[in-house]
Amino acid sequence: MKLREYKKAITKAFFVVLILFLLCFGVFSCTTLLSDQGNYVNLEYATFVQLDEPEPNAPAMRMHTTAGDIVAELYPQQAPDYVAQFQELAESGYYDNTYIFQVEQGVYFEAGTPNADGTLKAGTDGTYEKVEQEITADLWPFRGAFCVPVTSQEGNFWNRFTKSMKKYCGTRFAVCNTIELDDAAKEELASVSDQAKQISDAFWERGGIPNYSQQMTIFAQAYGDESFATIDAITSVAVKDASGENGYTAPKEDIQILGFEFGTYEAVSAG
Repeated sequence: MKLREYKKAITKAFFVVLILFLLCFGVFSCTTLLSDQGNYVNLEYATFVQLDEPEPNAPAMRMHTTAGDIVAELYPQQAPDYVAQFQELAESGYYDNTYIFQVEQGVYFEAGTPNADGTLKAGTDGTYEKVEQEITADLWPFRGAFCVPVTSQEGNFWNRFTKSMKKYCGTRFAVCNTIELDDAAKEELASVSDQAKQISDAFWERGGIPNYSQQMTIFAQAYGDESFATIDAITSVAVKDASGENGYTAPKEDIQILGFEFGTYEAVSAG
């Protein structure tokens, strides 16, 4: 075979293989994306546990802060790994005198660091920063939800492309207040699906941050007038200009978590 013909044959074979690869890749990736569009969850069997007042014997906590207290039900069934770590650390005093380091006015606050700028303690080995994300159709970022942002991911290029990265969260957490929900936002929420109507109605009635849905581990939910008054007070404080690598807007006057009490909802609600 002449060199020119040989090159043509190799080129043709290469394009055939390339086309077959792209076809196979396209079928696989479409299947993957269809089954994993933003942490797809089946709402058919969801229980929406946050919509009901907690049972008296439900596991709960009272968070003492310099701006007031927040009482919240814990969800060890839906987020077992995170609740276990959080309670262990809180009972050991890890969160005592830690800071609220970020406030998005009216919307949420972030807390749980020993330094007011949101950084972890020097020398932290990351042991408690590797809790795998726990997503469930039972829990949503309604007003008063305790959420844990993703702080790191693990995987290769293929995992990233197919949205199969392992996602981890750590010791810092956020508490939702609410974004402004107008008629257009309600219509958009309701248009997702008939199954989603109960959730869209709940966001409309209770407030929250819908765009956080199925993006974070949720491990607790605040209840009671005292709790929401504290959340409102914290998210309405004056904040500093954005600073540091992460651009945190910390309260101008420090707000700290003083400590936690754990017990049944009935017990911690009584103060």
